[in-house]
Amino acid sequence: MPVAVSRGKLVRPAARAAAFHGTMTWATRITILRLILIPVFVTLIITYDETTSQGHAEEVWRYAAIAVFLVASISDALDGYLARHWNQRSALGAFLDPIADKLLLLASLVTLGLIPLDHLRPFPIWFPAIIISRDALLLGGYCVLRHFQVPVEIHPHWTGKASTLFTLLAIGAVLFKLGAWAIFSLCTLGAGFALFCTMLYVREGLGLLSRSGYTTAQSVTKK
Repeated sequence: MPVAVSRGKLVRPAARAAAFHGTMTWATRITILRLILIPVFVTLIITYDETTSQGHAEEVWRYAAIAVFLVASISDALDGYLARHWNQRSALGAFLDPIADKLLLLASLVTLGLIPLDHLRPFPIWFPAIIISRDALLLGGYCVLRHFQVPVEIHPHWTGKASTLFTLLAIGAVLFKLGAWAIFSLCTLGAGFALFCTMLYVREGLGLLSRSGYTTAQSVTKK
């Protein structure tokens, strides 16, 4: 069996593989769990709406969806706490964490706002449209900055965090059937903060491009 030399010692491949076994941090595992819970949440909502008993939806599916959504939401805070305070940061975790957050919100908004449901009050159509458009615009702006190789550091603004909070509360209001006024109020706050933080990010992005010289007119040399 071939061996490798490490600091004067012979290390067999099997032993070397065992040394790397189990090195994934708990913060990253929790993030991956959140990704797995997203299709589970969507399936439970659809099952709740389609499963009826004597003309009424079976509430056990809604309760299960609420439990999954709460676990997924709490796991976001938990993996962040582990990463910051228990030295659980990893490159994979840093990459997957924002993806998991956005996918959870996107799946919830699409399921509760764009899919026709008979037993849950849907979001007003403008709410998922604003939130999804905001994320698409910010992603497009980030790609533009990367295309022009403009150095950028991502620092979430408090208005973006407020928008996410009110969006999560609006989703909870739909799941708990709190009523039209509560849902509308939370949607209005979430959308308002989303629009405000979008304007801030767009202004900052345009400022970076301007300072790098990509927004000024460039002369064309004729041959």
